[in-house]
Amino acid sequence: MTSDAAARPGAGATRPPAVAGLFYPADADDLRAAVDRALAAAPVVEPDGRPRAVIAPHAGYRYSGATAGAAYRAVAADAEWVERVAVVGPAHRVPVGGVGVGATTAARWETPLGPVDVDVDAVGDLVACGLAVPADEAHAPEHSVEVHLPFLQRVLPGRPVVPLVVGRAPHVRVAAALERLWDDRTLVVVSSDLSHYLDEATARARDERTRRAILEGRHGDIGPYDACGCVAIGGLLVAARPRRLVARTLAMTTSAAASGDTSRVVGYGSFALAPAGRPEPREAHWLLARARSAIAHELATGEPDPLDDDDVPERLRSPGCSFVTLEREGELAGCIGTLQPSRPLWRDVARNARGAAFADPRFPQLAAGDLDRTAVKVALLSALEPLPATRVDLLAALRPGTDGLVLASGERRAAFLPSVWRTLVTPERFVSALLAKAGLDGGVWPSDLRAWRYTTTDFVG
Repeated sequence: MTSDAAARPGAGATRPPAVAGLFYPADADDLRAAVDRALAAAPVVEPDGRPRAVIAPHAGYRYSGATAGAAYRAVAADAEWVERVAVVGPAHRVPVGGVGVGATTAARWETPLGPVDVDVDAVGDLVACGLAVPADEAHAPEHSVEVHLPFLQRVLPGRPVVPLVVGRAPHVRVAAALERLWDDRTLVVVSSDLSHYLDEATARARDERTRRAILEGRHGDIGPYDACGCVAIGGLLVAARPRRLVARTLAMTTSAAASGDTSRVVGYGSFALAPAGRPEPREAHWLLARARSAIAHELATGEPDPLDDDDVPERLRSPGCSFVTLEREGELAGCIGTLQPSRPLWRDVARNARGAAFADPRFPQLAAGDLDRTAVKVALLSALEPLPATRVDLLAALRPGTDGLVLASGERRAAFLPSVWRTLVTPERFVSALLAKAGLDGGVWPSDLRAWRYTTTDFVG
C-alpha cells in the first residue's frame, strides 16, 4: 500500500517522537517491556467477531496503558488480516484548518522501537480528494496518535499507518475520510480519553453515559466534555453504522486507579467494533420478554412504554433493525418492522412490538385479554444486499426459504420476510405478490425497480 517515498516531494521526511520519555519510556527496551506489561495486564474480553475498529485512550502508559492494551489484545487475537492501520486522534495543541482532518506529509514516524512507515499513497489520496489537509504543524507536538504506535509495533509489526488528527469538523467529514480508507484490510484506531478533571464519582457517571452512547451509536450525544476525541469517535460511529458493526466494551477505568487521587481524574475506555453475532439464548429471551412487556405496558396504562431500562444486555444496545409479528390462534394479528438501523436494537424491537399491536392499519388494535393468547415473533435483520432488478436476474438470484426481499419503484416500497416463503413457495409467486403489495401489479415490470435481500434471525415467545 506504500509507494516509493522518493517519488513525492518531502516524502523522505521522518516525523520524530514528540512525547517519548513523557507519555512512554524513551529507552527501547523499557518501552518494549512497558507495552508488553500493558498487554498482559489488560482485561480479556472477547469481541463478537474480528474487530474492524477500536477506540482506545492516549494518556501516559502509567495511567491508561492497560486500558489501551485491552484494545490491542483484542486485535492481536486475530491480526493476520490487517495490512494497514488508520490512527485518528484529536489535535490538542495546534488547530487543524481547512476541512478539519489533518494528514502528515512524512513518509515515516519514529518511535524508540524504530520507524513506522506511512501509507503515503493513502494520505495523498485523502488530500487530493479534499478529505484531509496537510497538517504537519498539528502533528508535530501531538501525542494522540504517537502513543499508539508502540502498541502497533508490538501487535502489528510492519504495517503502514495513516496518521490523522481532527480539529473542529462535522462527524460526517471524519466519516467520509474513514470511508475512503476503510477497506477489508484496514484496521481503524480512534484515539480518545473520556471525561477530564472531575471527581471520581462524577467522572464514572459521565463516562457510563458516554459508554452507552458509543454502544448505541449515538454520535451526536458525545461532546468535548465527554471525550477529547469526540469528533473522531463520532466519525467512526457514523462510518460504522452501514457496516453493521457492533461496539463492545473492553475496559473502563480512571486515572485514580494509578494515582490514588479521586478528586480530579481522567476517564479511560477501550471499545472494539466488530460484526454483530447471533444473540445468545439469554439475550433472545430478554428481547422477547421486552417486546411483550412494551405491549403490556400500553394495554395497562394507555400510554407508550417510556423504554427507560437500565438492565439492557450490552450487545442489544447496538443499532439494529427488526420486525415484530403477532399471531393469535395461528392468524396474523400485526406486523411492523424497520429495514435500516436507526436506533438501539432493543428499542427497535420494543417500538415495533408496540406498532404491531396498536398501529398496523390492517388489523384491529390488541385489546385487554388478547396478549395472553398472542404469540410474539421477533426477526432480527441482516444488512440489505442489493440484487439485480431485471425479472430474469432477480428470480434467479433469490434463495427460497432464506431471503427476505425489498422492492422499490419511485416512491413505492414493500418488503417480505423470509417466513412468507411458506405460503409463496416459488420465486415467481413471491416476487409477484410483493410487487402487488407495493402497488406495482400493473403487468409491466417497472423500469426503475430496485431490489435488496436480507436474512433474519428469528425468535418466538
